[in-house]
Amino acid sequence: MIISLIEVKDKLIPQLKILWGIDDFKIIRAEHNDKSWVLTVECKESKKGPAGVAQYFKTKTSGLIVDTETGKIDTLIG
Repeated sequence: MIISLIEVKDKLIPQLKILWGIDDFKIIRAEHNDKSWVLTVECKESKKGPAGVAQYFKTKTSGLIVDTETGKIDTLIG
């Protein structure tokens, strides 16, 4: 059974929490193939400044290939 994009996003939350330590992201591009969802995901990544005191947020964009039946990440691109 093919899962919807909304179900894919719900299944990505715990996986991206483990991989990147984030739970807030947005899908900026999605394409459905025969056996996978090809997604472009954008999130804010916390970084420390050169002196280690200041903290800033960097936008991180990455591609994911997600299985359409299980919602698990097959491939992480970038």
